[in-house]
Amino acid sequence: MSGTLIFVTDYGLEDGYAAQLWAAAWSASPGVRCIDGTHLVPSGDVLTAAYRCKTLARAFGPGSVICAVVDPGVGGDRAAVAVECDGVGCVAPDTGLVSYLWTEARERRAVRLRTPAEASATFHGRDLFAPAAAILAGGAPLDGFGEAIDSPQLREELTPVEASDGLRSVVVSVDHFGNCITGVRPTDLRDRKVMSLSWPGGETVQVVTTYAEIGTEVAVLWNSSGHLELAAQEASASERTGVRAGTPITVGLR
Repeated sequence: MSGTLIFVTDYGLEDGYAAQLWAAAWSASPGVRCIDGTHLVPSGDVLTAAYRCKTLARAFGPGSVICAVVDPGVGGDRAAVAVECDGVGCVAPDTGLVSYLWTEARERRAVRLRTPAEASATFHGRDLFAPAAAILAGGAPLDGFGEAIDSPQLREELTPVEASDGLRSVVVSVDHFGNCITGVRPTDLRDRKVMSLSWPGGETVQVVTTYAEIGTEVAVLWNSSGHLELAAQEASASERTGVRAGTPITVGLR
């Protein structure tokens, strides 16, 4: 594997933590090509980070490596993993960040990462994940990073569940525009049609194809990454409805 290294974190841009990842990556693998996917994942929001990893993996494709660090348990007993899913690598805390990459891949493998003895107990992003991701992006084989495991930790709530009133899921992310992205994908419908989307305190039966069709209310449509989302035209659907990442939703089907 040799390609672009993409950072996905909740570090923000104010404190220089994100830049330290670049420094650690270049120190471990001089010349590796780095990209800031995003450092603006809401603090501790594993669901949003998992979705961002999926969309960036689709964009950059096989050969790329994602360094995903949303890590409120740093220094604790959570494990660290490196995976390869359909040719895309990812190193991350083993807290469900790789859930979409793993469950949607046809070919996949994973190893448990070894934490260096000298790593800071509060900054594994700099001292573990960035160097490992850089070395992986530089062409090192996954097998050399640790012991093989059957599966990383997966977030169960990312998989929609069949119910008597439809398909139940959660909002996995709210984007910059206020669009509320759910965990529902076309394959989850099993040839059924979306008729409505409800959330605590509200519902819409308006199902559209483009944002321009929405009008003055909120509506449901498929986004560019193949997820069902709740959106508003030139406004934030999240602000209008109170829906946030983690909010339960139900999709009515026919």
